Amino acid sequence: MRIIFLLVLIVSNLLFCAANASQNAQIKVENSYARESIPGTSISSAYMTIKNLSNSNRRLVAATSDVSDRIEIHQHTMVDGLMRMRQLRFVDILANDSVQFQPSGLHLMIFDLKQSLTAQQQMTITLHFDDQTSVDVTYSIKGLKQKKHHHH
Repeated sequence: MRIIFLLVLIVSNLLFCAANASQNAQIKVENSYARESIPGTSISSAYMTIKNLSNSNRRLVAATSDVSDRIEIHQHTMVDGLMRMRQLRFVDILANDSVQFQPSGLHLMIFDLKQSLTAQQQMTITLHFDDQTSVDVTYSIKGLKQKKHHHH
């Protein structure tokens, strides 16, 4: 009887893991990067494109990382000629569609960094969805100043 219970437990766990992996495979994250932190501050922002390859809508509800205890979903919007930033509780990614997180638009705001982020480093942020799935994403850290190519 004990062996049957253990087998049932193992099989159900494997099925749950397979279903979770299947959901994760249907979310693809591209062009993920974060900005290096400004000296003297403990904030940064992260950008990416999230592609939903499934036939079901997905909802991003949170982001976590070991570089910070607080990451929020934010959006810049123009209000009365002024750029304003507001926190969002979630972002919907429609079935077979994508959402772009970019400067002056949607982004992840990273607060209370545990250490400075510098160009050429990498970090991992875990994206959490409302169906209890999550996706680990590696972000390249880009410098604040982008080098411009000068022609002579």
